[in-house]
Amino acid sequence: HERGANSYEAINLLPEHAPPAGLADRTIAAVKQRQQVQALIAREEAARPISRGVFSMRELSVVAAILLVLAAVFIPSVRQAHQSAMINQCESNVGRIGAAILAYANANNDYLPSADQSKTRWLPSPGQVASSNSAALFKLVKGDYESPAVFQCPATSSGSFVVQSGFADFPEARYVNYSYQHTMGPDGLNRMNLRDVAGDMAILADSTPVFQDGKFNPEQINAASMNHRRSGQNVLYLDGSVRWADNPAAGVGGDNIFLADGVFEYDGDEKPSGVTDTFLLPSYTASDK
Repeated sequence: HERGANSYEAINLLPEHAPPAGLADRTIAAVKQRQQVQALIAREEAARPISRGVFSMRELSVVAAILLVLAAVFIPSVRQAHQSAMINQCESNVGRIGAAILAYANANNDYLPSADQSKTRWLPSPGQVASSNSAALFKLVKGDYESPAVFQCPATSSGSFVVQSGFADFPEARYVNYSYQHTMGPDGLNRMNLRDVAGDMAILADSTPVFQDGKFNPEQINAASMNHRRSGQNVLYLDGSVRWADNPAAGVGGDNIFLADGVFEYDGDEKPSGVTDTFLLPSYTASDK
C-alpha cells in the first residue's frame, strides 16, 4: 500500500495532461486481467509447497499495473514533446531562410528571389507548361545563401541531395517542404514597396494544404499545413520574423496565406489580388512537369 501511495504521490507532482482516449477502458481491462492472473497464481500456489522468493507474483503484478498507468500518462506527453521539438527546429529553419532572403534582397536592389517571370502558370496540368515557383527559393541555394537541408521541415524530412552545376531548381518536390510567395509575372516583389506592412506580410510558411497532388482541394481552404499534423504552421514575414499560426489567416489583415484573395476556384494560373495579398504556392518543382 505504501509503495502504491508513494507512486501516486509522485504522479501528483507532475504537470497535468489530458488523458488519452480510452485510458479508463484500458485501465479497467488491465485490472480485470490482473485479477484473473492473481486467481490463477492462487490456485497454483495452493497446489504446491509454499515457497516465497524476494518478490511474489502478486507484488510484481501490482508493479506492472502501476507501470501500465504511468505509460498511459507519459507516452502522449513524450509524443507532444517530440512534436514541439520539431516545431522549434522548423522555426529555426524558417528563420534561416528569412535571413537568406533578406541577404539576397540586399544584393539585388531590394528584390526578393523570383521564379520564371515569363510564365504565369504555377501548377502543372496535361498539355500546359508551368513554371516552378520553388526555383525562386533554389536561387538561395545556388547563390550560397543557404544549404539545401534548410528547405526541409524536420517533421517531414526526406533526405538530401547533391547540388550540381546545371541545377536551376530542387531536383524533386520532396526536397522543399515550404511554400513561398507567388513571384511570377513581369514584376518582382520589392521589399521597399511593402516596408509599411513588413511585419504582417507573410512570404513563406510550412507547405500549403490547399494544393496537393497537382490539384486544388477546396475542402482544405481553412486547414493548417500537414507538416505538423495540421496543428498549425511556422510563418515567415517580410521583416524576417517567424511566428506560429494555428490557422491560415495569418497575413495582412487576417488574409488567408494559402489563397489568392477573392478567388474560390483555381486552375493554376491565378495570382495575388494585390501587393499585400499573400498567396503561398505549392512546392512544385521542374521534375514534376
